[in-house]
Amino acid sequence: MIAVKTDRPADTSSRPVESGLHSLPSVVPSRSVPLSPASTPSAIRLVSPDPTQAGGGSLRISERGFDELSASQLAAWSEIRETTSGYRTPFFSNEFAASVSRSRGDVSVAVFEQDSMPVGFLPFHRIDDVGHPVGRFFNDAHNLILRDGIQVNWNQVLSALGLKRFEFHALTGATFEQYPAHACHEVIRSFRAELGQDSAAFLNQLAQDHRTIRKQGQKTRKLAREVGPVSVEFDCRCPQLLERMIEWKRQQYRRTYILDLFSPTWTTRLVKDLFDRPEGSDVRGVLSVLRAGDQVVAAHYGMVSQGLLHYWFPAYNPAFGLYSPGTALFCSLVEQSTEHGIDCIDMGYGEQPYKLKQTDTVSVVARGCMSHSRVYRHLRCIGTRVASMTKHLPGKQSLKRVWRTLRPDAGIAKLG
Repeated sequence: MIAVKTDRPADTSSRPVESGLHSLPSVVPSRSVPLSPASTPSAIRLVSPDPTQAGGGSLRISERGFDELSASQLAAWSEIRETTSGYRTPFFSNEFAASVSRSRGDVSVAVFEQDSMPVGFLPFHRIDDVGHPVGRFFNDAHNLILRDGIQVNWNQVLSALGLKRFEFHALTGATFEQYPAHACHEVIRSFRAELGQDSAAFLNQLAQDHRTIRKQGQKTRKLAREVGPVSVEFDCRCPQLLERMIEWKRQQYRRTYILDLFSPTWTTRLVKDLFDRPEGSDVRGVLSVLRAGDQVVAAHYGMVSQGLLHYWFPAYNPAFGLYSPGTALFCSLVEQSTEHGIDCIDMGYGEQPYKLKQTDTVSVVARGCMSHSRVYRHLRCIGTRVASMTKHLPGKQSLKRVWRTLRPDAGIAKLG
């Protein structure tokens, strides 16, 4: 039996400190850091040094457009991601930020430098002086990207960048108690499958543990008998099938009364830009398709980076729903993962029931906002908890259907 592993979350019952300190392993004691007056061009804001930083040098925070980053800064970003734990998901890569920049063109990057050397980065969108994770709600994991031993105070970051607040919906890390009180409004579980070096063996164990996986073989064989021979293409490079996957997903959003994530044109451009990345890129979009005979019955679009597949957009033809084609495709992807150099499938945050049956590791992410104002953080926290409670009201689906019918674009601001 696969033992479900849990990345132990921090004890969020303890009162968070007000400093808003963010750090990774090998931290050093923190002190508050005074801000220096901005004396540089308006595009770059600086924060004065903290002599207690690891290495003893000063810390400087500057804001630049993504396209203004130098080759050495991009290389440092990649090196930090490769050598520091917690940044394996492609959302922390500069290639994901680059794709977002090409798709919508408003990506800023906070660059943290110590002794003139880059030691951290934060890609974000600035909208009315509010910071948002790069890629908005297409981003399933975000936080400051810091070299080991570097400490940064979130209030310090907000002041240095001239931001009123920084919104987040999937803040990673298991030490949320170190953030300001009421900054983290909600803790959400995130799921992944640690496949190891034998993904076929992992799938066999899943089948033993979960009836849904165990019975899928029967459904897939029935699909083959009644429709045609079943085959899977792990890395399909057909742009027309990518278009079909997007349309299936949009139809699913409409059927289930969920905000259509592809309604803004930039999100489709992002998916296509990642898809067009050449083989060998650190991050690239991968389309996988399940066929029965000559018919495509299911597809999945995700990102691959450093041996991790981020499971992003599964979709299927509803005409074949009886055969559970989405589960059939997932099982095939797991089975072939080792052959394609994949040792982890990250399904991201969210409590969808199927994730419990397809993964073995649970961690947590946080939703909330960083702000100088404790009152504002507290009010936002109350609002988030009230909204969360409404999701469990009787008749929720009926209310959701009516609301989405009346307001089909409700919530679109989170993609703006």
